[in-house]
Amino acid sequence: MAAMWSVIFYTGLAVAAFYFILLQPVLKEKKEQRKAVAQLKIGDEVITTGGLIGEVKDVVVPAEGPTEIILELAPGVRVRAVTEAISRRLSTLETTDTEGKPAPEGQAGEVTHSGA
Repeated sequence: MAAMWSVIFYTGLAVAAFYFILLQPVLKEKKEQRKAVAQLKIGDEVITTGGLIGEVKDVVVPAEGPTEIILELAPGVRVRAVTEAISRRLSTLETTDTEGKPAPEGQAGEVTHSGA
């Protein structure tokens, strides 16, 4: 009889450990990702789960179906993506410095090339 309770106890302990060690961090990360996608606005630069980087040009909320985001990958190249395809937000194009003023050109986290 005591062996049966021991098996039940260790099984419950294993399930709890699985939840707290493996499942909870994944669920928390997904929740944060959904929150970040919900806060997207036009002009944000995002990366998709497929590795494409683009600028949000429009957010389309149809009556039925998933919310779509129109991304501009290059000048004149626009694609539709569902919100689940957005991995994370890289930046907003209108960045500001610590005093709330727009950042000077070339200091908004972008790589500039100068040379001969």
